[in-house]
Amino acid sequence: MALLGCGDSQLANTHAGVATTVTADAQCQLLAESEALVGVSPEGEAWVEGDAGVRHVLPDGTSTWVDASFTRADALLAWDAAAAFVVGDNSLWTATSEGSQPLTLPPELGKPRFVCGNPERASGAFVITTRGLFERQNDIWLRWSIPVELLESMKIRDLEGACSGQDSVMYLEAGASLWEVRHGDIASLREAAPLTGMSAVGPDVRVGFIALRDGELVRYDGSGWARIPFDEGSVTAAGAADGVLWAAVDGLLYRRNRFDEWEYLDAPMWPAPIQEIRGYAAGGAWLVRANQLCHVEPHETLRVQGVRPYGRLDEGSGLSLLVSADPAMGASLSARLDGQSVPVSGAAGAWSLTGPAFLSSGWHTLSLAVASSEGQVARSVKFLVEGDEVTEPPMPPGEPTVSWEDDIRPIYERSCAPCHGAGSNQTFMGSFEAFSALGELALERVSLGEMPPPAASAVAEPLSGDEVQLLQTWVQEGMNP
Repeated sequence: MALLGCGDSQLANTHAGVATTVTADAQCQLLAESEALVGVSPEGEAWVEGDAGVRHVLPDGTSTWVDASFTRADALLAWDAAAAFVVGDNSLWTATSEGSQPLTLPPELGKPRFVCGNPERASGAFVITTRGLFERQNDIWLRWSIPVELLESMKIRDLEGACSGQDSVMYLEAGASLWEVRHGDIASLREAAPLTGMSAVGPDVRVGFIALRDGELVRYDGSGWARIPFDEGSVTAAGAADGVLWAAVDGLLYRRNRFDEWEYLDAPMWPAPIQEIRGYAAGGAWLVRANQLCHVEPHETLRVQGVRPYGRLDEGSGLSLLVSADPAMGASLSARLDGQSVPVSGAAGAWSLTGPAFLSSGWHTLSLAVASSEGQVARSVKFLVEGDEVTEPPMPPGEPTVSWEDDIRPIYERSCAPCHGAGSNQTFMGSFEAFSALGELALERVSLGEMPPPAASAVAEPLSGDEVQLLQTWVQEGMNP
């Protein structure tokens, strides 16, 4: 996982690294004395629990009490717009605004404590129980070998509800350490980094695993903790989702956008220290402050119904989606699935997408973009289609036609080196080994128009359509030296 983009030190602004002020809408409601925010879905629906029970809260503030059969939610995984998976009363439940139903786990697993992924599917979920860590594969629960002394403190740090992204890497918090679980064809468990003196925030595929250490933001980059530049003061709360970082300094709210620029969020809320931030993939965030629950929604929030980040579909499934946004953003939505255009219908702020009627097994990327008056708003959603055998896209036949030395290095020198060269405060990409390690991520970000960022326009030229195609071919051919 890596952070790509020009660093804050290159932003010429009198306000210590903050590139701009973003106007956001805010809706706040009172929390009962016993209530806590226990979950937020990728599209922004919140779940709150207190002595009076569980309620489901929409971004517009509409709240519905859940007719729950469990007495208390010990852990809650917000899954989509209407459903959550709940650990409560020593059982696993599926909960909706309409009620709750128990999910049957084999008794030999023990009592559940944490869950990630959809345990109703044949594969892709993990549960931590009183007896260990279990992974669901092909309708069978497999037990991982875990040091027994870790079980009591072990927690799953999920990724938007999923266990992991495309790289099949899951993170656990246990025994004052961050643990890395690699699953799939090659399985491993290792103690990755210490968490002593830190407050863990959680993983983000584009940025890394985020934590707070003595008021500063840090990320685990695969080998250790690296500081994330932020000059507005001691961070008191943080969140991360889909490449966007959220940070609070007492009652002030900031975010680092997908162009790696820090922004100040101007939202109509009375001043109060922010105690908790939960960002979500669609672009907004939920805050807990004093005795209030507040939803903050920047105008470029882009919601998708019909597929979830890192979700799993059955082979042969079709793609039928609804996309919603602020109508003021623009009337035209561009949608591409794995680089191919997807038909879009509808008006500004509400669109329907109909993709292929049959999706092959493997990972797919849905890329969305809306041209607004404030610039392009983009979002990508990766999801997995499961078949009998998940394979990578086939390599083009014949000898490679694109190489790093002849074709990709010149693009790097002109459009990437100003921010990602030797001595910069961003991820170094100036060698074949460094660039190829980030090849797919680099392709995704330039395809979405996120790289190079606008803040770097004076020193880094954007890629042309032909250059993006060249980079795509290089990745598809296996990234030839």
